[in-house]
Amino acid sequence: MRLPRNVSPAAARRRSLLIDAMLGFLIAVCAITAAAGVGVVGFFALICALIVASWYLIEGSVRMARRKSRR
Repeated sequence: MRLPRNVSPAAARRRSLLIDAMLGFLIAVCAITAAAGVGVVGFFALICALIVASWYLIEGSVRMARRKSRR
């Protein structure tokens, strides 16, 4: 199915506006989906980073306590 060739300027503008609005909506949906995905990944990455950092701090403090007890 092809679009008619003889289209009035007003109809061409409406058609162009409709296509632009649909593309804008699709881009907005993709951006929101990507941002939500990045937010979820960032949240879990932050939790993992806090767990790893606390693990290193606990391990370092245990090593320092052992060194002090040996002396």
